[in-house]
Amino acid sequence: MSLLEIKHLKIKANAHELVKDVSFNIAKGEILSLVGESGSGKSLTCLSILNLLPNTLRADGKIYFDSEKSGKCNLMTLDSKALRNIALNEIAYIFQEPMTALNPVQTCGQQLTENIKLSGYKQQMINERLSDLLNMVDLKEHQRVIKAYPFQLSGGQRQRVMIAMALAGNPSLLIADEPTTALDVLLQEEILGLLKDICKKNKKSMLFVSHDLDAVKQFSDRTAVMYKGNILEINTTSEIIQNPQHAYTKALLACKPSVEKKGFYLTTIKDAEDVNFTPKPLTKEIVGENLVIKVDHLNKTYNNQFKALDNISFTIKEGESVGLIGESGSGKSTLSKILVNLETKSGGEIKFDFKNKKGLTSNVQMVFQDPFAALNPSLKVKTMLTEVFKIHQPNIQKEELKFGMVQMLEKVGLKESDLEKYPSNFSGGQRQRLCIARALAVKPKLLICDEATSALDLSVQAQILNLLKDLQISEQLTVLMITHSMAVAAWFCNSIIVLKNGSIVEQGNAKQLFAHPKNEYTKLLLEKSV
Repeated sequence: MSLLEIKHLKIKANAHELVKDVSFNIAKGEILSLVGESGSGKSLTCLSILNLLPNTLRADGKIYFDSEKSGKCNLMTLDSKALRNIALNEIAYIFQEPMTALNPVQTCGQQLTENIKLSGYKQQMINERLSDLLNMVDLKEHQRVIKAYPFQLSGGQRQRVMIAMALAGNPSLLIADEPTTALDVLLQEEILGLLKDICKKNKKSMLFVSHDLDAVKQFSDRTAVMYKGNILEINTTSEIIQNPQHAYTKALLACKPSVEKKGFYLTTIKDAEDVNFTPKPLTKEIVGENLVIKVDHLNKTYNNQFKALDNISFTIKEGESVGLIGESGSGKSTLSKILVNLETKSGGEIKFDFKNKKGLTSNVQMVFQDPFAALNPSLKVKTMLTEVFKIHQPNIQKEELKFGMVQMLEKVGLKESDLEKYPSNFSGGQRQRLCIARALAVKPKLLICDEATSALDLSVQAQILNLLKDLQISEQLTVLMITHSMAVAAWFCNSIIVLKNGSIVEQGNAKQLFAHPKNEYTKLLLEKSV
């Protein structure tokens, strides 16, 4: 019997159809994954279930919900009061980024208690329910979690608090919208395992939204593949992964980077649609003998207690691509911030040698994980790039400036007309291209990519990784690729540094390390990445 049944759903913005005649159902106790790239209509489909779409959009069709508490109803015809009751007690959302979704000025206990009260629990039952929810999501240290503010918990713990809040009203259906996108492979498996366990033990259903077929492989019962507002195929997850029928699904699977594809351009969606396509080899990287960075016995301690980095030593050569791998909290971002003077070291030494007299910011640039947060939404592209050029080349002439900006945009696959646009006018992949163009405008020697592709879907990730590799070779860049994706590091990097709890547990040539890992932690990361 179906808990949720969507029939002929259409979502329009004026005359433009964003979701086109979508139909699917979720059985009671079933986990259904909705997979597709950014802009395919996944989130809009989910938001329409509880009529959470913005006023500028209009939804048509039927959405039937049939539970023991509420009976069968068409959610599209319910008034706001009835929908609110369903939202509190029947259908709950788990969002992608808990640090954004949780209130930073309230303790986790206050936020959980508020959800429990809204779900109709009496005062004398609140503490018992709070304890039950924390146990359900495997947060053992109840008092510490209750008193903690979101920033005082790890990424995995925050996501568990979000799940507990969603479970407060004992819903029949959970809608999880990209809940593991920014998590490392070990934490992702932990959270997905927890969600699956909760669903199976408590006979709950789930609609799991993702752009990553790997994330749903061991998790969901069935998978629906969505593209440009249409569901292209729906089947058991094992069949979708092992025997995809639609050309787009095959193309999506082909986009994933791996060590086997090293030395060749990654396949994009457009490439995969060509039956005669064969991957082209990359130009060989030239790694020089000069050391760009030498790090000796680097340490970082916070509050004289927490050791974020412990005796870190490594070198990076000119033109080399180095992968810095590790789970959340391993010290990757702390290390990158120290390298660009955003954090101060507690001990040790860092030596740069760029063979020029330019300052650190002219030689080192960063590309961050979230391109929308990294770009000023109120500035046009022209204004952003002009600022960068004038800071680093104060005597640049007007004609040179225009030529330089257009050249930077063309290098990252954008056009001169994009100079007059704002960040909101671009897709996620295009915004990341803008961030890369802005970084390259400085003509740096070292580019630090801090999780630069982790929030992108596989098809866009392939485009950005191809672009970065092209630019690394053509601009003779040295690249430090900080990532929690073993697949990305395997394809992109020629050397690997593995961090765990602030210490380097293994480092060396990428091919050798992936073929014969020595450390148990490295072996575990590889095993979970397959």
